[in-house]
Amino acid sequence: MTTGTLRKWGNSQGVIIPKLYCDEVGIRTGDRISITTDKEMIIIKPDKEFTLQALMAGYEGNKPEIVWPDSEDKPVGRELW
Repeated sequence: MTTGTLRKWGNSQGVIIPKLYCDEVGIRTGDRISITTDKEMIIIKPDKEFTLQALMAGYEGNKPEIVWPDSEDKPVGRELW
């Protein structure tokens, strides 16, 4: 394990993360990260980005519309048709 030094960075504090660790978890300069704590640990993880490509991964296209047999396509409540 590599040890580092906590340094002042404006009104915050920062630490340098070795490239080896960044490569291992798949983060690069400019990527968003998530920082949380758990008891005596600070946990840094890649932040999941919600891009269109990520949200649509695995999408197989339009599915057929489900028509319930007893609905007869008539409004039941205050639906606007």
